[in-house]
Formats: sequence, structure tokens, C-alpha cells
Amino acid sequence: MIGKYHLIKNFWIACAHQVYGAGKCERVHGHNYKVTFCIEGTQLDEQHMLIDYRVIKEAIINKYDHHLLNEFPEFNPELGGVSPTTERVAEIFFVEIDRLCKEKSNHPTVSWIEVQETEEATVRFERMVT
Repeated sequence: MIGKYHLIKNFWIACAHQVYGAGKCERVHGHNYKVTFCIEGTQLDEQHMLIDYRVIKEAIINKYDHHLLNEFPEFNPELGGVSPTTERVAEIFFVEIDRLCKEKSNHPTVSWIEVQETEEATVRFERMVT
């Protein structure tokens, strides 16, 4: 192989959250998050894809779409999770995409994810290069 593939995909998801200690954001409110991610790899699977991005989209949408994020253990500090700030939403979604990539025999990797909360605010979470 002489090159590397980069799959960049975005989708929308509607979620509510409550961020304690954040002024008016302490009240339950919602966002239409735009989620964009990049998967990289040098090998394609048997379908000639890095990963079927529908698997990623469905995993996140099926779990979180039209839900209050604070109700999930991973977003509930009282249950050992983290506060559902946009930074943490990006991190948790990254971890889920990473898990799905690790299940693939061609070993793609997620390099970054962006979660756009509003027109003015986007968070990017990236894999650390070691």
C-alpha cells in the first residue's frame, strides 16, 4: 500500500443536558449537535471500506439521540461519570468510535472528532500521538 485513507463523516444528533456550576446551563436544555469524525487506515475491509460509517452513526444515535445525557452513567458524576460538557461529549463519543474501530480486522483508527454545540462553539478531541 502506498497511501493512507481518511474517512471524514458528519451527522446530527439532538440531545439535552444539564451542566452543573455553569450558570444558566445548569437548567436542562438541548442542542442539535453536529458530530464530525475522521477515521484513518491503510487497509480496507472485505467491503472495501475502512469502516461502514453507518455503524458508528447508528451506535451513537441509537443510544443518545433525543435523550438527556445526564441520565447515562458515563455522563453522571454521581455514578462515576463526567459532566456532559461539550468537551466530555466529544471525548465519550470518541471512545465509542474507537471501540467500534478496534472490533475491525483491518484496524482503522479514529484520529479526531468534533462536536459542534452551537454556531459559535465546537470542540475537537484528538488521539494523542506518542
